[in-house]
Amino acid sequence: MDGKGRRSKGQSGERELAGLLSKALGHEVVRNLDQARDGGPDVWGLPGVALEVKRQERVTLEPWWEQAVQQAHRSQVPVLAYRQSRKPWRFRVPLGECVPGLVLPLDLDHTCELSLQGFLVWYASGAGDDRHEK
Repeated sequence: MDGKGRRSKGQSGERELAGLLSKALGHEVVRNLDQARDGGPDVWGLPGVALEVKRQERVTLEPWWEQAVQQAHRSQVPVLAYRQSRKPWRFRVPLGECVPGLVLPLDLDHTCELSLQGFLVWYASGAGDDRHEK
């Protein structure tokens, strides 16, 4: 797939996931149309969370996770969402966010993987509340 096809697939994945999250959470989650120019998360509407979205066939978690961490602001939790064709969405979240009290580095070795339903439960449990304000 050429660069234009990859971008189109990525944008389609961002729209797909924003729609799923909007429906499940009951509020609007939308693509960040300025992300290429200004940086930041791939979608808006998840306070306290910086969501990096990947819709690719070849899973390369290490560079994707690094990108998620780099684009998150200090008061945001970096989250990586990714999906291959005919497979469900998966989410990577810092392990310290899944196990209260743990303080660990923000590297791929210290993440937990969640399903879409698991992510929704995690988010509803307080991700984005003021415990992430620094």
